[in-house]
Amino acid sequence: MAAVPAPIKNVQIFAEDVSEEMRAFAIKTSQEAFQMTITKGKVFGTIASNVRTEFDKEYGMGWNCVAGKSFGTCLTHEIKSYMYFSVLPDIYVLIWKG
Repeated sequence: MAAVPAPIKNVQIFAEDVSEEMRAFAIKTSQEAFQMTITKGKVFGTIASNVRTEFDKEYGMGWNCVAGKSFGTCLTHEIKSYMYFSVLPDIYVLIWKG
């Protein structure tokens, strides 16, 4: 039996249609991405790219990710493949498979 993960601080989930395993993976992957040292380029774009790459590796190709302080979207996603959340105050992550 898998261990129950410890509560994660600062996480707010606004909308989701994912398994518990995928939710935990999204939070862990996003927190790790936000801890990366990024010295050039667009910070949120680099973070989103990292999260997307990890999801593609873990759950197959076709994932999309947006990270930032302010963005709008209109999208269609596969069932059980959508999550909108925050791992830091006022910074948001949206991940989905289209």
